[in-house]
Amino acid sequence: MTMPYGVEPGPRSGTATFRLMPTDDFATGASTVTASAVAGGRALELAYTWTHPEDGEQSGLLLLGVPTDDGDVAAAWIDAWHQQTVVALSGRATETGALVEYEYAPGWHWELVLEVARGVPCLVMRNVVPADGDRQAAAYDVSRTAWS
Repeated sequence: MTMPYGVEPGPRSGTATFRLMPTDDFATGASTVTASAVAGGRALELAYTWTHPEDGEQSGLLLLGVPTDDGDVAAAWIDAWHQQTVVALSGRATETGALVEYEYAPGWHWELVLEVARGVPCLVMRNVVPADGDRQAAAYDVSRTAWS
């Protein structure tokens, strides 16, 4: 079976960075992922762990559908620390993977970006903060997880 997004199947280890606010320094900890094709190769499952600097090991699951003919992508996601209920995300295919998002409060968005290089996935999580007064809307990386 062909793996979605060209991700090589199986377990990997790596590191995850994390910060809560854009002015915080990044903390780095251990991370693992197991990549699998599901539903006859119509979706990529990434079951991962990462280490929070204070709360210890966390786990999550991203189920990322393959792009439609128009490049649209649908996903489901849950994370023990970031997102404690399953949420539906939507987005688009990119040159290196996919970007999916959902609105968790009016004007506030959470983005997940899958980047794939030589079969190896990288997952970036971003918080998108809405414009408010003089502040323009902006996105900042909350975490970046790279496996090898």
